[in-house]
Amino acid sequence: MNTLSATSIGCFKACPMRYYYRYVLGLTPVAETDATRMGTNYHKIHEIADLTPGGACPDCHGPGNETCALCVGTKTLPDNIMDAVIRHLNKSYATMPVSKTPEEWETERITLLYSLIGYQWLYQDPGYVVEKLEQQFRIPLTSPITRAKLHAELIGKIDRTFSAESNRFVHEYKSTSKGIEPDSTYWNHLTLDTQTRLYTYAARRLGLGQVGVLYDVWHKPKTAPKNLTQGESAEFVKTGMYCDTGFRIGNGDNAPSVNGVTPQIEPGKKPGTFAIRETPEMYGARLLLDITQRPEYYFARKELAHNDDDIKAFEWELFNIYTSIRMMAVKNTWYRNEMSCEATYKCDYIDFCYNHINLGPQDIPDGFQKRGA
Repeated sequence: MNTLSATSIGCFKACPMRYYYRYVLGLTPVAETDATRMGTNYHKIHEIADLTPGGACPDCHGPGNETCALCVGTKTLPDNIMDAVIRHLNKSYATMPVSKTPEEWETERITLLYSLIGYQWLYQDPGYVVEKLEQQFRIPLTSPITRAKLHAELIGKIDRTFSAESNRFVHEYKSTSKGIEPDSTYWNHLTLDTQTRLYTYAARRLGLGQVGVLYDVWHKPKTAPKNLTQGESAEFVKTGMYCDTGFRIGNGDNAPSVNGVTPQIEPGKKPGTFAIRETPEMYGARLLLDITQRPEYYFARKELAHNDDDIKAFEWELFNIYTSIRMMAVKNTWYRNEMSCEATYKCDYIDFCYNHINLGPQDIPDGFQKRGA
């Protein structure tokens, strides 16, 4: 029996040949993209932050696992849930890819951590009651004509459902590099978002009734560590304060340390003068200050309703996609959508198509691995 997820549906809609490589042959790149890694970790740290402090660890149902980032083998979550968040990020960023510098790798970790802190500051009073967290679903796909079960299942995981006054919503975290101002086309595009349409459809199938969607969007920072001026550097070393945050300044042999880390320093022309480059922690302090000064740049929420006509149209869309996949699989004929080769980002499988390389079930090209292997 085939399974359809929001990701696989989106993949097929973009290009059937891409779907074939990823979901039929099971080929995925060994190297993870920055966008995928950050998006995955952003969802995960929110999932952890939503857990009940001191509660049972959701990842350790049997004997305690000392390598578990959530509970370190105790099977009980910490009283301060941010401890688990930090342990998860430390574990996720323990191994640096060759494509990253130490500064870039640590800055990415710090960006996620401080963005979550800024989010929690902004939404201290959520204004709604959480009903269920991490609701996984696996439901049979049915024909919109006969209502008979088809040879496919819809799978996914709803981050959370909650109620606000008399309304019920599916809560979906999103991360984007696009602007999220109220008149941004980003919001118009979300009305066609496969993932949340699947979730509201699944909610109905699960008996939750008609639900809306609350999009909770994070605009990823576009800044990076910068060089301080000589004057800013001297003041920082003197006071230990930077962007309203205190740092521990040490006296090293050749340069001052910041929280035990030696920053990059550019000597000035005059004796005793220098310019410090922000450490990732200093950058995090500047990012957090910027979040408090203009939170609307980084975070936004928007409600969207899917009515009966929307659900019906999506049901037909699922049916059409299912029948198309079945037909192509039987004939092993998958067409290419050349408009998606380099749209938004370069397709992972572009070299196979451009060079007319035919791959079989046993082929694993360099730089790729089998899903689940």
